[in-house]
Amino acid sequence: MYERCPASLRMKRVILQNGHFNENEYKCQVITYNSEEESIYLLTGDNELPLFSLDALYECTLKTETEEILCEGVIKERYFNKLGRIVVLYVRNGFYKNPVN
Repeated sequence: MYERCPASLRMKRVILQNGHFNENEYKCQVITYNSEEESIYLLTGDNELPLFSLDALYECTLKTETEEILCEGVIKERYFNKLGRIVVLYVRNGFYKNPVN
């Protein structure tokens, strides 16, 4: 459905009381979207995996040719395999669409 779409991840808030808030936006690419688990598998490119906190709420923007699709979720997994650096975002609040001009 969203395979190979460019995406961006941005931290919205930290869950831990003394956690570190990261203001950076990270460019990624969607590997796959699993609708049953409501999870998005993202290829993070050159970004190091420890940059993605497991204790934070993220906003993910998926960019198609006609619209931007936003969702919020938490990162449950981050790992390295033959494709590269992968993070798995579990969607919490569904998807919201923004038309692209």
